[in-house]
Amino acid sequence: HGSKTTPTSHTQSMVVCFAVLVALALAAVGAMADHPAYRDVTCGSAIKLRHRESGLRLHSHDIKYGNHHGSSGQQSVTGMMDPHDANSLWRVLGAVGESCVSGTRLRCGATIRLLHQNTHTLLHSHDNFFSPLSRNQEVTALGSEAATDTNDNWTVECVDDYGFWQRGANVRLRHGATGRYLHHTGQHTYGRPIEGQREICAVAYADNNGLWHTEEGLYVKAL
Repeated sequence: HGSKTTPTSHTQSMVVCFAVLVALALAAVGAMADHPAYRDVTCGSAIKLRHRESGLRLHSHDIKYGNHHGSSGQQSVTGMMDPHDANSLWRVLGAVGESCVSGTRLRCGATIRLLHQNTHTLLHSHDNFFSPLSRNQEVTALGSEAATDTNDNWTVECVDDYGFWQRGANVRLRHGATGRYLHHTGQHTYGRPIEGQREICAVAYADNNGLWHTEEGLYVKAL
């Protein structure tokens, strides 16, 4: 009699094969990140930014702040712990009035804009509105790629200056118009309707709660 493969052993074999495929896929992603053409953040890439201290991703959605207690009523920007949420993708653009060809590597000190992939609004701040919980400077998502101003500009400050903004390297994002840093206090969490999401704000000082690095994304090959 020939040997039989039982359902249990067949299932175990499938699990092992799947685990091997996942490991190979992760190895391929890691190898691509190490390839010189994919080592740096480039214009046109859609990225997720991870807050170093808390692990949350910079996030937005079509939910507005209230327009009371000094808030603007504009689209809210929050921090989200789920790494798989598509509302945490931001496309890298050049500064207002400047073209940035897709695939252009970004030097440390470059000024950029971040376009929210799903709502097509831009990461924005202003000095005349307060964040709802901590009462720091408010950060919102506003306008569009065509409807934009200097309040959408952010300067990339590299902690370790490799010359270019490298994937996975810690950076601070300094607001172009007010000089304040993109920040999460590590303490302020929203209730309904966005329960569990964290407040994102801008502050005048540079500390570890203003450190961010790129994680998941769709990275354009460097020119």
